[in-house]
Amino acid sequence: MGDVDEAARFKARRTGAAGAWQTEAWEYYDAIGEIKYAFNLVASVVSRIRLYAAVVDDPAESPIPLDKSKIIGPDLAEAAQRALSRLDSAYGGQAGLLKDAALNLQVTGECYLVQIPERIGSQLPESWDIRSVDELQVDAKGNYLINPVRDVGGSGSMSASKNAIRLPKDAFIGRIWKAHPRYSMESDSSLRGLLDLCAELLLLNRTFRATARSRLNAGALYLPDGLSVAASPDPDYPYDEDGEYNEVYSAEEAADDFEDQLIDAMTTPIKDEDSASAVVPLIIRGPAELGDKIKQFKFERSFDDSLVARADRVLDRLMQGLDVPKDIVTGLANVKYSNAMQIDESLYKAHIEPLMLLIVDALTVVYLRPYLKSIGYPDADVNRIHIWYDPSLVATRNDRAADADMGFDKMAVSFDTWRRAHGFSDQDAPTAAELAMRLVVNKGTITPEFTQSLLAAVAPDIISLTRDASQEANGA
Repeated sequence: MGDVDEAARFKARRTGAAGAWQTEAWEYYDAIGEIKYAFNLVASVVSRIRLYAAVVDDPAESPIPLDKSKIIGPDLAEAAQRALSRLDSAYGGQAGLLKDAALNLQVTGECYLVQIPERIGSQLPESWDIRSVDELQVDAKGNYLINPVRDVGGSGSMSASKNAIRLPKDAFIGRIWKAHPRYSMESDSSLRGLLDLCAELLLLNRTFRATARSRLNAGALYLPDGLSVAASPDPDYPYDEDGEYNEVYSAEEAADDFEDQLIDAMTTPIKDEDSASAVVPLIIRGPAELGDKIKQFKFERSFDDSLVARADRVLDRLMQGLDVPKDIVTGLANVKYSNAMQIDESLYKAHIEPLMLLIVDALTVVYLRPYLKSIGYPDADVNRIHIWYDPSLVATRNDRAADADMGFDKMAVSFDTWRRAHGFSDQDAPTAAELAMRLVVNKGTITPEFTQSLLAAVAPDIISLTRDASQEANGA
């Protein structure tokens, strides 16, 4: 950090029109559940992939682990492993770092690998985290800041807030981005071409929500004049609501009393479930011909079937445009069982693997190689080193376990490879004593002497009790 020109380019990317779509992409990621589910699904798969330092022995083959290479010295191999182990995020370790990188690259096509050095006296260790294009900021003096809280004021300025973390001058910042095919310094993602469809889908959703809310009102009730509650005074009687004689007490005032009693009869059960109004109907008295005049009117908007069909079409186009198989997002609803495993394979080959190649290449070029060169290792050796990945925990090939069995029988794969293919960890490996016992039981000749020695090693208490009982039974 500390490059003035790079700080100026960073500020230009954030304030220019080229990066305006990224803010809009994050808004749609938060607002549309299908997009969030699809991107989080891929990011969760990526987080289970293991990283390791590797070297290219054969350009036609994948990189091999450094500990199996004969062309890289042990000092350089150890330095590379140590550098990779430093990539430990405060938000879930390396798995959290990979997940955050995958999410940012899918939404905006860009993120930053940011190191916060160990702060002396604060007891906070060194951390390496993925920061979004909105979190990392630069002020007018060229100082980099991390602002983990949204700017509620909406000013969009690069000034420091009270929640901002000011990065020291020796902090590391590396940009990781998916290059746009037209302008390679700009970022790109599958969501960038779907922003108009996202806006249309949200507009349709708001229309449906407004239509549903219009149906929440109770409408209007038309009651003709001349009706009264059975228990209320007759409108022809000159008595007011208190039962006192009133010469100016009119029929209109009596009708108002009727409306008040009708509203009370409707609302009282809502406030008090034990009220008699909840079970006893309100008795209304009036001329028989007025009964047919009582009407209720509803104020509501009807749902437009064409808008519903349009919303389904927009959502379908969104799912087809995202860099995730549509059937994975929809839960394989329209897929036969025989095709389910093929979709899993396509998810990895077409979506997970390209994303992982982008991440490991970026970590190699942006972080690992510059670090190794800075501590004095020759460029020729360092340029052969890569950060590579092991997808065995997420690979979904049906015959992977069978391939591992076949390769193990032919002594082509190791014990570790066999365990990973079958879903076991290194902690599940047998100990040396267990291996010796299995070899003896399967291959050795079981003699009485060997049986006694084996039991003495495995269960000495039983052998001791048996020996004591035998001595007591023997008179000699």
